[in-house]
Amino acid sequence: MSQLTNNSVTLLVASGELPREQRVWGTGGWLPPEDREALDWLTLCRLLGWDVDVQRIEEWNPHLDSGSTSDCIILACDPNQLGETKITLLASRLTVCPLLVVARVGANNNKFARLYTTASKSGAINGRDLSWRGPGKPRRWSCRKAFEASSIQVDSDSEVWATLDGEPVIVGKRLGLGVFATLAFHPSRGRDADGAVTSLLKHLLVWSRPGPVAWLNFENTLVLRMDDPGGAQNVYNRGWSHPKLMESAWAHVGADLKQRDGRLSIAYVTGWVDDADPGRGSLRVAGKIPARKPGAVYDSPMVEYQDLAGHAPGTIHDYGSEYRGIQALRQHGLADVELHGHTHMHPDSFCWAQAPHRYESVSWFRELGKPAEDYISSVPLEQHPLTLGMSALQYYFRTRPTALICPGDEWTDHALERALDLKLQMVSSYYLAIRHHERFCWAQHVCAPYLDEPAASWFDSGLPVVGYFHDRDLALEGVEWMSQALDRWQEAGVTRIIDFRELAAAIGRRLHVSEVQGGLLLKVTSKDAPPLVKPLLVSIRSNPLPSRIAVEIDGRELLAPVYSRGDGEGLVQLSGPESKYGTHAEI
Repeated sequence: MSQLTNNSVTLLVASGELPREQRVWGTGGWLPPEDREALDWLTLCRLLGWDVDVQRIEEWNPHLDSGSTSDCIILACDPNQLGETKITLLASRLTVCPLLVVARVGANNNKFARLYTTASKSGAINGRDLSWRGPGKPRRWSCRKAFEASSIQVDSDSEVWATLDGEPVIVGKRLGLGVFATLAFHPSRGRDADGAVTSLLKHLLVWSRPGPVAWLNFENTLVLRMDDPGGAQNVYNRGWSHPKLMESAWAHVGADLKQRDGRLSIAYVTGWVDDADPGRGSLRVAGKIPARKPGAVYDSPMVEYQDLAGHAPGTIHDYGSEYRGIQALRQHGLADVELHGHTHMHPDSFCWAQAPHRYESVSWFRELGKPAEDYISSVPLEQHPLTLGMSALQYYFRTRPTALICPGDEWTDHALERALDLKLQMVSSYYLAIRHHERFCWAQHVCAPYLDEPAASWFDSGLPVVGYFHDRDLALEGVEWMSQALDRWQEAGVTRIIDFRELAAAIGRRLHVSEVQGGLLLKVTSKDAPPLVKPLLVSIRSNPLPSRIAVEIDGRELLAPVYSRGDGEGLVQLSGPESKYGTHAEI
């Protein structure tokens, strides 16, 4: 008989937060911490590999919820919004259920204070030295910036679990079989102050829960993203003129990635737009000269264009060579393609071809933003830019993309809803939107600095970072530009370089761990996650820590070694059925 610990979370949100009628939560831009407390908790838990059940605080019934398999409840709002009756029921449930409840100190110290008997007091704490001395392994973090928390009272029945410069900032109280953790700070404000605060919150969720815990390991992980291959904007946009990368350059990219055991996401543009100006340049499609029409769109892999009197006379843009170079990387398991729209240009391509400022105005080179919405809504779904781009990627690369990278970082929620319907798993801008059931949820935890901006601080949270760049950087500066940037990222702490397909394969799975007679059972479930292309790294917390763990993943049963990291924490590497990375034995 086993006791299942689902490692799932019940998230209690305030009325009006995370509206049911919306399919996109967040905006993709920076939101004030007061407006995203619930969204930050939701996306953090999903990045750790846990399922999340969002409950509105006015509808939630602790009594009816007693049959839930969740082992953690997070109050993602002012806890004083919980009514007297629900407070009493929650206290009763804690006495009989092995459950972790997390909440911040409320704006007032009345109803809820009677449950956790921790109250704020006048004054604030400012410091940089965070220390964990609660359940499990001790840890210390040195914040790069000063972090502020409220002063709180601690009664004799409570334990100080975390301190800031010696003052309590997380307090734990055991109530029967359950435990209550009180934060002396707003979690989203803390996240904004320093990545170490996110690491502290992860530590709390992992080490304070009852039973064993499993979570996705993204420590020192860089997601590598290159934008724009396949597009025509480098031919037409005066401020973005550059040649295409030929097969030899792509081979150098592949050699660098192979040396680092890394993978690259290539945000590819499948449609090439013709201005139909023979005096400006000559065009061949699949080796033949087409009857040129203004705004005609051709499949990028078939295009060869010679600049005669454009921005770079004499330059030959050989998209076929580019395509072959990308395919070689894919065949060697070093890269894959993702969806970068269809043409990277306004979807009314005929209108663009007639415009007098078609070569100068950057607005013409944005495909999914507000200016294009009326045109997109006027065409059938099969002519939607994302539908066309997805279809072409599947035809030429025999793969389904996992991520959308919107051209010029411009989009509407309608465009993202279409991406959801096409079963994409994430959207990458400066922040990352991850799929949660039938919604995209914007995670401000995951940022995308430019590849020439490496810094160790990006990894303080223990969550992945997206490093992005354009093919233009390599066309103008050479492949050495990428190599030197990656050297600096590794000097800053990077130990894994992955792509979006790896990321989607991890985040799209849910981790469930249980105690069974003689050891642990780890169940890894998925609904729409793509197959694993590299080992899935899963951290395990258990006392005692077994040397091997039984695993159920993707319909297979495995016995995997657990690599100890000390203090009851271990690491498991799980590979897909076709992977060359064999780290376990079939049962």
